[in-house]
Amino acid sequence: MEFGLTADHIRIQTVARQLAADFATRAAEHDRDGSPPQENYAALRDAGFYGLVVPKEYGGQEAGLLGYTIAAEEIAQGCASTALSFNMHAATLASLMHSALPDDIKKWVAELATKQGKLIAAILSEPSTTSIVPMTFACSTRARRVSGGYRLSGKKSFCSMGESSDYLCLFAHPEEIANPQTALVAVLPTDSPGVRFEHVWDTLGMRATRSDNLILEDCFVPDEAILGEPIPKIGEWLATNEPSFNIPYTAVYLGVGFAALQAIKDNVTQRQPKGYGQPLAYHPDIRRRVAMMSAQLEAARWLLRYVAWLADETYERQRYTDRPKQYGTTVEGQAAEVLATYFKAKYIVGEAVTAATRSALEMGGGHAIFKPSALERLFRDGATATMQHPPSDFCLSSLSVHELQLDPQQIQPPLTQVWE
Repeated sequence: MEFGLTADHIRIQTVARQLAADFATRAAEHDRDGSPPQENYAALRDAGFYGLVVPKEYGGQEAGLLGYTIAAEEIAQGCASTALSFNMHAATLASLMHSALPDDIKKWVAELATKQGKLIAAILSEPSTTSIVPMTFACSTRARRVSGGYRLSGKKSFCSMGESSDYLCLFAHPEEIANPQTALVAVLPTDSPGVRFEHVWDTLGMRATRSDNLILEDCFVPDEAILGEPIPKIGEWLATNEPSFNIPYTAVYLGVGFAALQAIKDNVTQRQPKGYGQPLAYHPDIRRRVAMMSAQLEAARWLLRYVAWLADETYERQRYTDRPKQYGTTVEGQAAEVLATYFKAKYIVGEAVTAATRSALEMGGGHAIFKPSALERLFRDGATATMQHPPSDFCLSSLSVHELQLDPQQIQPPLTQVWE
């Protein structure tokens, strides 16, 4: 990997910074009100970012995961909630474009974004799921076979940007298949009959993502809106698609960390204690803390960019090889090195960001804990960096198997399973 950005990367970064500067003027308001940043989504559309990860053949910019990682980090520094919620759109498209879906399906979904300017929210989580046990992502939402398609019924959780989106990308269990791990993927308009949202999102941070509950009540999805064949095992699919779906999420939190670094640098260079001739920036403890933040975040940035580049290289090679005709990729196709490197990056970013936002708040002192303070908001937004899927414990557990070259079949499940 060359440690430099291409002309395209610099162009994307420049546009993202301009967007972030605008988003920053409304970030506190959306955080306070828990209101969806609709105008920010429109600005992202107008900037061409709806198709940032879409191949050029489908009307996109083909920026790859590295290009989107650079953009997401910048956008998050303006409004973390906008970056995290919009990531549902970008990560969905990245996963679908990297999958073994037929080209006509990829083209249809991609052109919803690139030609029609539609916003897509992916929704997988349910009330019973937990990121530390991937098998719990087996869908309780049911898909009942009917003439011409399916009828979906169930409840989804953490539906970020759902109500603001034009389309929902949903996972559900087809009732005609006995294996509970099997899931089909459907894309349907958000205003479809039988779709409604429960407004439950009143949280510590990321308040404007509006990650509310989704209720599906006998919602019809035509066959043409079902994406390929059902996924045989949703847990394995999640494991093999970690990089394409989650690298962008990780970049959002990294942006929160860098925003906290800039905010505290501005704070301590401008604050001069009464009776002293220097600003707080000269205090040795402040200098040490800022240096630690900078070093840890910069190391995290380059590890994340490396795995984004590595994933892009792997996917590019896959384009010219025969892949299995199923939804998603295999561990062999995904490359164990990409997975292992991603788990390292997610762990390092999560730890660096939570440490940085906490340290920044502490350096800001009592004045920083009031609501108008950017440091207070960034502390809350960064608090979930280690929890965002995949959580730190899961990253370390998965990485240990790779590092020790263990046989996964010989590892006992963390909890007693009642079904295979």
